[in-house]
Amino acid sequence: MTLVIRRYEPRDADGANAVARAAFAQYEAHYDDWPTFIERVGRLGDLAPEGDLLVAEQGDAIVGAVLHVPPGGPRSAIFPPEWSVVRMLVVAPEARGQGAGRRLMAACLRCARTAGAPAVVLHTSPVMATALRMYEAIGFVRDRDIPPIQGMAYGRYMLPASRIAQALATLEAPRD
Repeated sequence: MTLVIRRYEPRDADGANAVARAAFAQYEAHYDDWPTFIERVGRLGDLAPEGDLLVAEQGDAIVGAVLHVPPGGPRSAIFPPEWSVVRMLVVAPEARGQGAGRRLMAACLRCARTAGAPAVVLHTSPVMATALRMYEAIGFVRDRDIPPIQGMAYGRYMLPASRIAQALATLEAPRD
């Protein structure tokens, strides 16, 4: 089945929210207040007004999603206002390893380039090892620790605009 990356539409809310909950479920034991955390994560569709909410669709199912927040958009104080922010890159467990995460990240980087952002930033945890490997492989560098989220350690990672083209080439290269 063909994987399509497209802009979120309100009819995608249930699917995107379900994917977000499923994607984070494996980390339940790592958060101090799981019910509060997963409730917030499970409202991914509510983030659509904050930027470019993109979904990965396969057939008639949402299998992934991500939010690109452009420069000047709403964000945590840990992210400089002039940078683009990548938030909530999620892929359904049953769809992992099929390219949805890479394609969603590539779409975010194209959004950041179009927005003229001097850098792209995100936050993640060492526990999220698969995502972290992808981020580092395309050039994101940890630039600082940030306060734990619900007891889980997180770091901030950035990619300068000068490295977006190289990151896109890496993401779009055929994989073995």
